[in-house]
Amino acid sequence: MSSLTTAARRSAVRGAVDLPFPRVMSSIAEAFAALLQARSGAPVAWTPDGWRDRRDLWALSDEVAAALAIVPAGVRVAISVRRGFLFLAALLAVWRRGDCAVLLDAADPQAPRLDFARQFGAACLVVDEPQLSCRPLAGGVPAADLAAIKLTSGSTGLPRGVGVGAAGLIADGDALERTMGIGDGDRVLAAVPMSFSYGVGSLLVPALWRGRVLVLPDHDHPLGLFQALRQGEPTVLPAVPALLRALLDHGVELPTSLRLVLSAGAVLPPHIAASFRARFGRCVHAFYGATEAGGICYDRTGNAAERGTVGTPVDGVAVTLDADGRVRVRSPAVGLALEADDGLRDGVFMAPDLGEWHDGELCLLGRVTAVFDVGGHKVHPLEVERVIAELDGVRDVVVVPWSDGFGRAVCAALVAARPTVDETAVRRHCVQHLASAKVPRCVLVLEELPRTSRGKLRLLEINRLLAAAVAGEGGRPR
Repeated sequence: MSSLTTAARRSAVRGAVDLPFPRVMSSIAEAFAALLQARSGAPVAWTPDGWRDRRDLWALSDEVAAALAIVPAGVRVAISVRRGFLFLAALLAVWRRGDCAVLLDAADPQAPRLDFARQFGAACLVVDEPQLSCRPLAGGVPAADLAAIKLTSGSTGLPRGVGVGAAGLIADGDALERTMGIGDGDRVLAAVPMSFSYGVGSLLVPALWRGRVLVLPDHDHPLGLFQALRQGEPTVLPAVPALLRALLDHGVELPTSLRLVLSAGAVLPPHIAASFRARFGRCVHAFYGATEAGGICYDRTGNAAERGTVGTPVDGVAVTLDADGRVRVRSPAVGLALEADDGLRDGVFMAPDLGEWHDGELCLLGRVTAVFDVGGHKVHPLEVERVIAELDGVRDVVVVPWSDGFGRAVCAALVAARPTVDETAVRRHCVQHLASAKVPRCVLVLEELPRTSRGKLRLLEINRLLAAAVAGEGGRPR
């Protein structure tokens, strides 16, 4: 595919399909049309209903395009579809029309999705609840030069929109595949939603631009992911730490076809990476990216997470640290801020993360806004979390600031695998490894830490749980 010039792709499109739309197709849709002409019966995806090929996907995108005929081409179209193959077809239909896709998480409640669709100027909303339909919305903004609008995670507030052109999406997808060594013959499991930036770069764009084969589980079925692992025989698993932890806890067997396991969305605790390698005989490759900039760093060795780093910059991406240690990213995949300035300017993204270099690898120290002061000492929550995670029996942990009658202090909320992991045990362990100001003054033990579907912590909810524990136990959570 990469050897085809733009002119050759357009010629292939004219020979393979009838173009019913007034605008020129996106370059990604052109690329898929050329793939269709070259080998129409090639597989696109494994689904619970069986294998689907390029003709199937093109035909289904025709159905979506017919539903989209209620709005003119070349506008923003919101997509909120749960079924993986239909989501892929909807995106192909949107890009065939020259539209801009507003990518929404179908797992979110309906009302916020409608709000986001309107907020980002969508002319309509494509859903599959329960059948494919297109709901017109008032207004509608032209697509202009944008191919997609991705939403940030919203783990610490409302999600923000980031616009990306087709060239940026292609640059990110190509750089990730080149850096990670993904190519022909690979089958990539869609364990993460394809509407997330992680899914766009690792799943959607490679499938349509390069013809990469996907394994699409039924996310509505409780055992859908395990079925896809067994029957789809994926070779690549893009995961989040919460999924890797679940695979360890459930004692499943990984398919022999699986050769590459990735982890993104949140920092992978070293003990999870080490346990996964010991249990399954496979290293977990850490991947650091952002909605605003696509892929940033990747662990090429497979053991960076166990050293507490996220690897080295992705091919074609320049990563530097400013004087305060804030991560600065220059990449062709950097998007356009659609609202207030989110640190995006002229192809540069000022990430909200602090970092430092360890032998050429980036070590993340936590969010700029997460650092807090205790008695004149700066506390990086991630540093304390890594120390607590080393204590045998700690499954998950987050550190937040907490104020009591004695001033500001460190509080740890954690999930324990055994009853011996309590406040006394945690404090005793931390005293041996941390300065006194960083030792948790209080410990809150929970059954699970609240996380988003992207694996990110819901810090506002954690703070509410902490406040409730303080109010219910005389001011001291335990």
